[in-house]
Amino acid sequence: MNLIIRNADFLVCTPEQIELDCDVLIEDSTIVRVGRSLPVPPGAQELDARGCVVIPGLVNPHSHLYQNFLKGVAPDLTLVPWCNQVLFPTVGAIQEAFHAKNYRPAYLWSAIAGIEMIRGGVTCCLNMDHMSREAFLAWRDLGLRGVAAYTLANKWVPAGLRGRERRNRERVIDFVKEFHQDQGLLQVALAPSTVFLCDDDLMRWAHDVSEELDLGVQIHVLEIADEVPESLEEYGLAPIERLDRLGLLNERLSAVHCVHVTPQNIRLLAERGVRVVHCPKSNMKLADGAAPVVQMRSAGIPVSVATDGCASNDLLDMWEEMRAALLLARVTNGDAAALTAADVFRMATGEGAAVCRFHTGKVLPGYLADLAVVELKGAHLRPFHGDRLMEMLVFCTRAGDVRDTVIHGQVVMKDRRITMLDEEAILAEAEVVESGLYRRRAELAYQHE
Repeated sequence: MNLIIRNADFLVCTPEQIELDCDVLIEDSTIVRVGRSLPVPPGAQELDARGCVVIPGLVNPHSHLYQNFLKGVAPDLTLVPWCNQVLFPTVGAIQEAFHAKNYRPAYLWSAIAGIEMIRGGVTCCLNMDHMSREAFLAWRDLGLRGVAAYTLANKWVPAGLRGRERRNRERVIDFVKEFHQDQGLLQVALAPSTVFLCDDDLMRWAHDVSEELDLGVQIHVLEIADEVPESLEEYGLAPIERLDRLGLLNERLSAVHCVHVTPQNIRLLAERGVRVVHCPKSNMKLADGAAPVVQMRSAGIPVSVATDGCASNDLLDMWEEMRAALLLARVTNGDAAALTAADVFRMATGEGAAVCRFHTGKVLPGYLADLAVVELKGAHLRPFHGDRLMEMLVFCTRAGDVRDTVIHGQVVMKDRRITMLDEEAILAEAEVVESGLYRRRAELAYQHE
């Protein structure tokens, strides 16, 4: 089916290429033309973008959607006690439901998270999780583009929560066979969760499978400073050097956080073509520190921005994340020009798309048709300075300003109404189901090993 978006006041093809009074023509899932006064193909669906900015869909390249029902839970803990007191009991409650053959919660948290993101103009996310088919089904029903990064761990996490390693490996292959679509809507990636949660054998397996099946890999790297002495004591290598020895430092890898990287680490990451995913709000909430984003970008490392999970962020709002990334970079470097609005917009679009390995992130012919229509009516957007468009978008725009969201050529939100699912019914069901899981997690206790 054809779709034409007409009369956009501004069209952000890329942060460097902004067109005025422009149309976008989409055929099936692909952008085919960008220009003024394009002819309307017979039978094409039309969106009038008068008074709006059309932007590339935002991309959230690191999240944990199962944490959706932990929004607003702020126990004022750093990472390790937070895992013990918040995350592990949550996973325990979820596993109890799964063992009872109740997989509905996974559908609901995936659907709710997807709705929140679509409402904010997010068209693609990468979800690091112990995946279930229900998550894929929720994304399919919503029309959301997603990467399922299957979490792997065989250390540190309480044994009762790890699952059987052999079966986990088999499930990864099963999911690839069933759901991986390359440039379709869904992909599968590998996620050896973090360096201290995986032994060398599991890391090597992830490397070999990623090479064989052409899969992306995502790992939490140096989120906390204690990772370095612990890795040195156990392996005789710091985390980055250990990943390099195992062959995982390559262009397939997206390294999440990288808060405590050294200048030597930065040089090695750049040499190996690794991409870094920056989660500023999560790092601030857990008091992890501030990643040296400016230094990594100066070294040539592609850096994207992401929300992380709701337990360490609370929202899946990429507009807030852009602002947080920009302001944190400026204050930590003592430089008001350390990161620009155009820089951080690119981090939330093209750089995130590269992490997810989809041909999205730009509104140009040949790219997949993922985009958002942002309305310019709010008082917080007045007066609107079109000659400073990037600054207006990054500093002033809110998720609620997104009017329409298009994914893979399909209008999945029109006039702020989710088109593919009954949003009210999903929210009402989730209120009951997720409240039960939240109560159950409070009754469980676990400790890392």
